[in-house]
Amino acid sequence: MPGAGDEVTPSYCSCDGSNGAMINQRPSGWILRTSAIGLVSLGGQMSAALYNAYLPIFYGAFIASNTLIGLVMIIDNIASLTIQPYFAGLSDRVDTKLGRRIPFLLAGIPVAALFFAMIPRARSLALLFAATILVNTAGAAFNSPGYALMPDITPRPLRSRANGILNMMGGLGAVIAFLVLSPLIRRSRTLPFDIASGILLGALVVILFVIRERRLSQLYLADQAPASDVEVGRLLPAARMVVLSRDRTLLFLMLGALAWVAAVNGVQNMFTRYGVQHLGLDPAGATSILAFFAIAFIACSVPAGILGDRIGRLKTIRLGAAGTLVTFVAVSFIRDAALYRLSLIIGGAGWALVITNAYPFFVDRIPAAQTGTFTGLWNATLALAGLVSPPIYGAVVDVFGFGAFFVPGVVFMAAGIACTFGMTTQTRPLRASRT
Repeated sequence: MPGAGDEVTPSYCSCDGSNGAMINQRPSGWILRTSAIGLVSLGGQMSAALYNAYLPIFYGAFIASNTLIGLVMIIDNIASLTIQPYFAGLSDRVDTKLGRRIPFLLAGIPVAALFFAMIPRARSLALLFAATILVNTAGAAFNSPGYALMPDITPRPLRSRANGILNMMGGLGAVIAFLVLSPLIRRSRTLPFDIASGILLGALVVILFVIRERRLSQLYLADQAPASDVEVGRLLPAARMVVLSRDRTLLFLMLGALAWVAAVNGVQNMFTRYGVQHLGLDPAGATSILAFFAIAFIACSVPAGILGDRIGRLKTIRLGAAGTLVTFVAVSFIRDAALYRLSLIIGGAGWALVITNAYPFFVDRIPAAQTGTFTGLWNATLALAGLVSPPIYGAVVDVFGFGAFFVPGVVFMAAGIACTFGMTTQTRPLRASRT
């Protein structure tokens, strides 16, 4: 696989497939461009943290039913599973003076920022619900096209470390939301939301100044990847190609990602309750312990990308998944506070190795002309994992008690590791098997 573990050199020559179409790219400025995209990730995660923390409270002023509030809180997952893949595929089919991806950022970010700032200002249930729908629709419109912009403009040997920068900045956005913006809500109900919206708008301005997509994207620098049997921008044919391809790497990678994200998402969503009910902590104490996992993830995201680019992404993914699996097993039995924190640090570092390298490993194996379409499928898979994992964790706890809290995580992580043995490091054009 070209670039999976190569040393960094002054320039790169990446082959997109069997037709030998070569892309000569220089790495100069890639950190600046990646950081510009990362500002969108930072603003997006900052907004998501505020959204998840305060939206139930805002709806609680109008609705007494926790069930209805819970249904409202999965609207973002529904948008990620439905609207987001559509716009991802559409970004492969359009071509403008600004390129393919940036127009979706230009259209989606201002709308999302506007209605995100409207959420705390809504004085009726109808206005609050309308703002919620429009925020999620606009966010779904630019999320995957924005994410696909990274591999479009980044040489293949640098994609893991570029994705590490995006993950680090996204993680920082969530931390800033909790530690800096949340306390501001005591002064003003609207101020944290206004700041997050302003950062999103500022990120868009930076991208427009820093990134010239038509100049930098591999889709304009050279011939596109070899055409597959998939119709460009069409989601169902793309999904069918993943399932029917002779090379099962993409299929096993998506199944592995589904399992890994389900494992970690379930723990993150329910750990505070686990800490209170099983460890005897107060909510703040439980949250502070889980912060060791999050901080380790942020700190290790960029090193994880460097490691993946140097020794190979599949090796790095397996190493990280094994580390996270060991963590979930260990914390099921450890009660010493220092060892518990150390285990979570190891788990956070392992999770950084997995999630930083998984998407670059995925995108290296898809036709460049359909990066948006397949990125939409990838993000939909992660959204599905986030949707199904909390109920599974909850059901296990209901049946077996909090002593079994980490059992789903262990099973999911082990299943994801098993999937890696169906993957290959060789990059082959996507082809359907004829049966």
